[in-house]
Amino acid sequence: MGKWIGLAALIGIGGGLAAVGFQWLVEVIKEGSLHQATHFSGEGVGGGDEGFGALLLRTWPLLVILPAGGLLVGWLTQRFAPEAEGHGTEAMIRTFHDGEGRVRKRVVALKALTSAITIGTGGSAGTEGPVAQIGSGIGSNAATALKLGDRDRRLFLLTGACAGVGALFSAPLAGALFAPEVLYRRPEFEGDAIIPCIISSIVAYTTYSGITGETKAIHIAPQVLEGLTHQDAMHLPIYLVLALLCTIVSLVYVRTFNGTHKLLGGASWLPKPARPAVGGLLVAILAIAIAPLCGDQGILYGGYELMKGTIASELAIGTMALLVVGKILATSFSIASGGSGGVFAPSLAIGALLGAIVGQAGVALFPDLGINPGSFALVGMGGFFAGVAKTPITSVIIVSEMTGSYGLLLPLMLVAVVHLILARGWGIYDTQVPGPADSPAHFGDFVVDVLEKMRVDEVVDYDSELPRVSHNATLRKALDIVSGAASTYFPVVDNDDHLVGIFSLSDIRRIFRETDVQDLVIVRDFMVEDVATVRAGDSLNDALQKMNQLAIHQIPVVAEADGRHVIGMLTRNNVGAAYHQRIRELRRT
Repeated sequence: MGKWIGLAALIGIGGGLAAVGFQWLVEVIKEGSLHQATHFSGEGVGGGDEGFGALLLRTWPLLVILPAGGLLVGWLTQRFAPEAEGHGTEAMIRTFHDGEGRVRKRVVALKALTSAITIGTGGSAGTEGPVAQIGSGIGSNAATALKLGDRDRRLFLLTGACAGVGALFSAPLAGALFAPEVLYRRPEFEGDAIIPCIISSIVAYTTYSGITGETKAIHIAPQVLEGLTHQDAMHLPIYLVLALLCTIVSLVYVRTFNGTHKLLGGASWLPKPARPAVGGLLVAILAIAIAPLCGDQGILYGGYELMKGTIASELAIGTMALLVVGKILATSFSIASGGSGGVFAPSLAIGALLGAIVGQAGVALFPDLGINPGSFALVGMGGFFAGVAKTPITSVIIVSEMTGSYGLLLPLMLVAVVHLILARGWGIYDTQVPGPADSPAHFGDFVVDVLEKMRVDEVVDYDSELPRVSHNATLRKALDIVSGAASTYFPVVDNDDHLVGIFSLSDIRRIFRETDVQDLVIVRDFMVEDVATVRAGDSLNDALQKMNQLAIHQIPVVAEADGRHVIGMLTRNNVGAAYHQRIRELRRT
């Protein structure tokens, strides 16, 4: 445990520094590309009352910069590390389950660069996925350098991911829970990782905030923050409406994202490096097209301005509905086409828009209830992401930490859980598995756990006839018994029916053609006297270990009271069938 704490702290420092460097790189590219060329710095391009010609004349650099950024990202990922494309959390999950926790060193730097280009040139992507993959690469390579095993490497992969998220989102508690929770579709945690993840997240947050001075990811005016509380039980039915709306939109979001991936990311007629460029062009066209209706609010970057705007109740319902559609499309174009970035921030922005829509509609329909649309926006952030990412605990906590408001925990939990239940059939992370029992990382663990709790006498078929052979039987008699039996191993007993040996088909294969001696050779001439046995009360795990050590497929089962009295034969097939039957029962439960 001491080495875990020390290494987790070092990974936390590395993750915090990586978050600082990554955020700096994003800002440098953002300032040097889009801001420099267009002279607007928000998520929208500003429509105003100008004509479309004047708007296009002012915003045409978008049509060049976004595709150019996409093309550069596509070339870099395909040339050096294809696993750096897409939303980095997906890659981290895949690496944990199927990749033994191994991350190539080049992925850390390349993910930072390609994601900074995607986000900095205006792509609708967040920093959560990239910083999770960057941090996980730091943790993985640290474990590899110390020559730790696969299990430890997987744990430190998660430790690094939590360090990055906890730092960049100024959310040490949620950051510590994010990676252990996001691995599974069901509400499960990777329990062994919790302690090192907490340590790394705390250290990373301290490192990041100490350098940047940032303690909150979203700054909300004090007068707005004071109103973000839940005080009336009459608001809960309206929050349930929000949960239903989140469910519908999350299905559209996931289907749109996956459909875009098939259409653009899998387009065989289009070179792979060019696919993110097409996605970037579509984002640029969309941003310009909605500008006259959305003004300074838009679908570029991660969506933090949308979150702040909805919490402050600055947007009209029609504008927000258009931005929901635009943000879903822009995020799909930016990432599912092969770009590099995260879906966390865009998902929070979509949820904030949905919450504000329901909140403002509630104000219009029920003016006497004292509804604050900003409260619904904040609840929508956590509630929406909980369902699409299958992370209810992390989503509730991270929204509270990011905004500094804990007054809405009750409706946050309600919307998150209801959305999670209703959206069980879809999610934004395809590499998630249902639970630990379904992860290759735990296959060995669950075999041992399940078999340790099962006894030999639960699976041995005592009703079938046990072929015992007398030690004085001739080879001819033994061959008669063998020919009529389904077994491949045959216990040998003495005149008192006590076990004295065993032989297998392999033992008699070399002599069964010797017809001249079939009445002269007796069983004890070729049997194996040193017999491995198991008792009826032994665990199946112990029995399987004995069979593995001796490289045998069957083993005699002896009575508890008399270790020389054979009562059955245990086979590998018995063990395998019992294991799979028990797993099916556990899953149904």
